[in-house]
Amino acid sequence: MKLKIKHIFAVLLFLCFGPIHAQDLSEDLKSWTNVGLSYKINQDFRLKANHTLALNLTTPVFSFSQTSLALSYRIKSGVYVEGGYLKGLFNHSRSLERQGAYSSWFNTLSVDRVYGRFSYKQKLVKRLSLYHRLEYQYFLPDLNKYKTRSLYTAKLSYNVRRSSVSPYLEGRVYYYHGGQKVSNGIKRYRLKTGASFKPVKDSSMRLSIYYLFQNEFKTKPLSDNDYMVLGTSISFRIK
Repeated sequence: MKLKIKHIFAVLLFLCFGPIHAQDLSEDLKSWTNVGLSYKINQDFRLKANHTLALNLTTPVFSFSQTSLALSYRIKSGVYVEGGYLKGLFNHSRSLERQGAYSSWFNTLSVDRVYGRFSYKQKLVKRLSLYHRLEYQYFLPDLNKYKTRSLYTAKLSYNVRRSSVSPYLEGRVYYYHGGQKVSNGIKRYRLKTGASFKPVKDSSMRLSIYYLFQNEFKTKPLSDNDYMVLGTSISFRIK
């Protein structure tokens, strides 16, 4: 099945610019919905666009919105570098205003970041792979908890024989640096488990369903931001 480019962009534009009422992050059970698009420029370069909407399930309002655009380069098979820009939208709050967040679309405050990423796929045994990812994030404006963050992610994935199904287990740790009120150090981890598969055979579309748990710690005098997520992610590849 061939997916028309205009249909894919229509989905992304609806999610990016549809009615959004975002609010500050809270310790609730959340639902995350992500749509991603990857376009092959040539054998080594890819242009990527992603959009995520987060909904608090305990109350019928959005938690936050994130939209990113990035360029990926393949160094060799299984080894990639990537750089991009991400815009985050949040509801107006005195806390974010004091930290320098600026007014943006749909009567929200914007907290943006640029990032660089290195990823490597390691084949352990047949159909079992371990993915490593290092990422550096620089935030605009300066935040109370961090100015920059460094992340390490490890993802163990298994491809079920004679199918497109790949269950996975993922762990991630965060190092905070340059916060106005929080000391430098490892302050957060995430655990994620789920499965990805192709809902339409012979298409470039891939769907992932997952559960995520986040724990933040040692952020006094600020409060920790802990939550759980039930998420879905759908991705498309062009070329």
